[in-house]
Amino acid sequence: MSVRMFVAANAREGLARVRRELGDDAVVLSTRPHPQGVELLASAYGELAAPAPVEAAELPGSSRILHELNRLRGLLQNQLAGFAWGSARRRDPVRVALMQTMFAAGFGGALARTLAARLPRGLDADAAQRWLRQVLLRNLPVLPRNADPVALGGVLALVGSTGVGKTTTLAKLAARGVDVHGAAGVALVAADAWRVGAGAQLAVYADLLGIPVHAAPDAATLTALLPQLAARKLVLIDTAGHAPLDPRVRDVVALDALGVRRIAVIAAGLQGAALEQAVSRFGTGAAACVLTKLDETPQPGAALDCLIRHRLPLAYVCTGQRVPEDLHLPQATYLVDRALKGARLATPYTLDADDWPLFAGVEAERAARDSRAA
Repeated sequence: MSVRMFVAANAREGLARVRRELGDDAVVLSTRPHPQGVELLASAYGELAAPAPVEAAELPGSSRILHELNRLRGLLQNQLAGFAWGSARRRDPVRVALMQTMFAAGFGGALARTLAARLPRGLDADAAQRWLRQVLLRNLPVLPRNADPVALGGVLALVGSTGVGKTTTLAKLAARGVDVHGAAGVALVAADAWRVGAGAQLAVYADLLGIPVHAAPDAATLTALLPQLAARKLVLIDTAGHAPLDPRVRDVVALDALGVRRIAVIAAGLQGAALEQAVSRFGTGAAACVLTKLDETPQPGAALDCLIRHRLPLAYVCTGQRVPEDLHLPQATYLVDRALKGARLATPYTLDADDWPLFAGVEAERAARDSRAA
């Protein structure tokens, strides 16, 4: 796009000059006061469809011009996406309804667009919803019963963000381990040196279960301790919780070199962006994950979305604070049905029919911004 700046004594003179030099179909992009009167940014209509970058040396105030062009580009993309959504809704209402269901349930745009593109032709609305349910069931990675990490034993470390329930989950797993291996076959390790009282809390659980708990405040201590626990069939390590972007998260990955299998603990109620960060940082390289606080999550679609896209196998779900009653093996049918049921909840965050074109515009603008950044 070629943009020119015109300065005139008033708007009428400026418009006359624009038409004279760029033609009657010229488009005025912006106007603003100028010491000499008024300043206009304009372009020939035919050049709007083929935008080209404006070089910094072309015009005075080129940064402002580029900013204005980016803003106008975003507005145009937003409007076009809204028009496209309306057109698609008329042309292929079943496919659009499927995407609306996924968005309303908390699933992200990437997965929703992928599944909508693969929807078989000729299905009615009900058949499309049944197809969606079956696809989600097939793709939700759930560990089989014979791959239960506690039953298999070994050294397991629970890793995850602060406040997702690692210590309580570890106590539940320890109780399950005692049932499987007996108290003599289970040991706990308190490796959380950051949270005040973490070791004391773990000691209470260990005392109730009749199993030992060992402190390992640093990597060197843990390295020396693990060989001493080699006779135990199950060793559970409670690690410190950090924000996903905290540099100390790299200490979690270092556990792999010690022969420790990591189990990512993910809170189901996190927002999509927070879930993505948590799964990306703690789930990469993990043997499996535990989905906690499911009882506090009316719409677990975002959590299932992350597990599906990252192919992170789900080992357990937690539905409350009771130890060990609120630890369960996952059932894909229950989880998918609950996620899809969340699409029918009426909340202040539910989109109305008139909101969907705006939502599509925001999604398109975000996708365009990401592609430019890449």
